Parts: sequence; structure tokens; C-alpha cells
Amino acid sequence: MTMSVNENELISFLAKCGALKFGSFVTKSGRVSPYFVNMGTVCCGEGISLLANCYAKVFKEHFANKADNLFGPAYKGIPLCAATSAALYWEYGIKTSFTYNRKEAKDHGEGGILVGDTYQEKRQVVIIEDVITAGTSVEETMRIMHEIPNVTVTGLIVAMDRKEKLGDGKSALQQVKEKYHIEVYAITSIDDVLTFAPEEYKESIEKYRSEWGV
Repeated sequence: MTMSVNENELISFLAKCGALKFGSFVTKSGRVSPYFVNMGTVCCGEGISLLANCYAKVFKEHFANKADNLFGPAYKGIPLCAATSAALYWEYGIKTSFTYNRKEAKDHGEGGILVGDTYQEKRQVVIIEDVITAGTSVEETMRIMHEIPNVTVTGLIVAMDRKEKLGDGKSALQQVKEKYHIEVYAITSIDDVLTFAPEEYKESIEKYRSEWGV
């Protein structure tokens, strides 16, 4: 499920801009991880362009004739879906609309929780996420999508799969694929991160992977 799409260049940039950190971090699941990825630190044209091009290449290969809309969950998914839609058009001539949600419904003006393409017509949707660990944010997004008429979720693309086993021994990405019967792809994974980890953290990462990795 992990694609070889500029992952070396991407991870190198993530480390340089501080999106990829090594040390000791508590994840949402409560685990103490020796590495942490925060796509929210990508805040320049170079970084968002690199990310968008990676997402676009995965979309082109797997969803070009299967989807016509990108959904970016608030908040980190918002710039990702917009930039990826632009990259698809400029790089490949593929036209997609994009949509993102508000955390709270707007009670004035046009109202609602959706911004962008509000699905007045039927859409085949690919969700654009940053990092997947336990799959909590994907579950939240799927609940939103299931309540919207005219939406069929076709797939999910994430920038990085931490490839950590959950209660059933499967990763979140595997669970999402099986539960929702959609295609799922990751641009990079923890396996790629190991190549770029400083020597002093490799042992702790290997230990963490032996305990929690799939």
C-alpha cells in the first residue's frame, strides 16, 4: 500500500522543516513514540508543493478514472486537498473539485459544515489525510461522509503510515481498507523514516517497532 513516490525527498524535507522529529513523544493512543510527524509545520510553498505532487502522483496512478473530488478534513487536510487538486490539474490535466469541513456548522450565510464543492451532484471522493496511527480521524471523517447525500468514498491517501498494530494486530490503514472497502495508499511509512533517523535514535525506533509495528 506504500508507494515509492519521492519518499526520500519528502522525508528529507520533513526532517529539515521540523515536521519529522525524533525524541520522546506521547501519541493520541498514549504510546510513547521515539518519533513524531506533524504536517502542520509545513508552511511554505516548497513544502506544500512537494506534498501535493506526491499526493497527485498516487491519485493519478490509482484514482484518475475512479474519483472526481478530494476531501480534506479540518484542519490539516484543508491545504492538502486544495494544493493536491491544483497539482493534479497543472501536472496531469486532471480536473477535480475539493471540499473541506468546518469543525462547527456555520449558522449564518450559506450555513452548513462543508466548504468548496458541497456535493450538489454525485461525487466519487478520495480523502486526503496527513498521518495515520490509530485511524481515529479517518473514522470521524467517514461518519461525516456517510451522512452526506451524493457522496461515495472511493479511497484514502495519507502522507505517512506509522504502521502500528491496533487491538486486532492490524494497522489502522489495514482496518480502514477492510471496514469501508475502499482503496488506501500511503506515500511514505515508518520503514522509510528509519533510513533518515539519526544514529542515536535508531535503537529506540527499532525497539518501538518490534513492540508496536506490523
